[in-house]
Amino acid sequence: MPQDQEAVLARAREALERDHPDIDGRLTLLAARYTAAVVAVHTSAGTVVLKLHADPAAYAGESLAYALLDRTAPVATLRDESPRSLSMVMEYLPQPFTPGPNFPDVLVDRIAAVHTASLRLAPDAAAAMAPFRLVEGAGPGWIVDRSAWADVIGAHREAYGPDLVPFGHLDLKPEHLRVRADGAAVLLDVETLRPDVTGLIDLVTLPAVLRQAGHEIAPGRVPTMYRSATAAHGGRWSAAGLRTALRAFAAATGLESLRGLV
Repeated sequence: MPQDQEAVLARAREALERDHPDIDGRLTLLAARYTAAVVAVHTSAGTVVLKLHADPAAYAGESLAYALLDRTAPVATLRDESPRSLSMVMEYLPQPFTPGPNFPDVLVDRIAAVHTASLRLAPDAAAAMAPFRLVEGAGPGWIVDRSAWADVIGAHREAYGPDLVPFGHLDLKPEHLRVRADGAAVLLDVETLRPDVTGLIDLVTLPAVLRQAGHEIAPGRVPTMYRSATAAHGGRWSAAGLRTALRAFAAATGLESLRGLV
């Protein structure tokens, strides 16, 4: 991905003209990294976001994540996409969620909604994602303790049933919780979402994210908040089951510390 602003905007104009001809307007560069660029397109009907990927695999992963989470989890809406230009058109959400007293509860609820999204997939999407279900077996290649990973799987199957696709590894930042015009809070940027790590890694990072937002919450409270939030979205974590899963996850992945969660 070019780092020069004019070069990025030129690529954005080319992508719009070739793959999204119905979208036309003034362009503003919001962010540019070597992996991706984000451009606001100010049209006569309102502003949308154009995201350009440098890597086809990253584009495919993020576009699939948005498509799967559409109407099943509170994330930004994907309006159009093109594999030719590795581009995605999404709703524009400039307003961050104000980190007031309810920020921790809202963030945990939105995370839980993503983690449980596969429980609400349409039949065709559920069939397409069947190969990613959390089933007994060797697990991903990066697992260091297969026995502990089996405990992770067992705990998740007890909490969610046999058909869970373990969406996790969100790019959690306070500024990625945004507000729609109707007041609904949604998550931005699911490009890091993966179906092989489970949502437990998000639980491990959550206390640090809350601190960044100005909320110093004892890490030991976070699992209780998470169990309550997942229960509202169809999960059945017990206190003991979640503790077992977290400890097993740390052992399976080689994670040195759970940072006070258990």
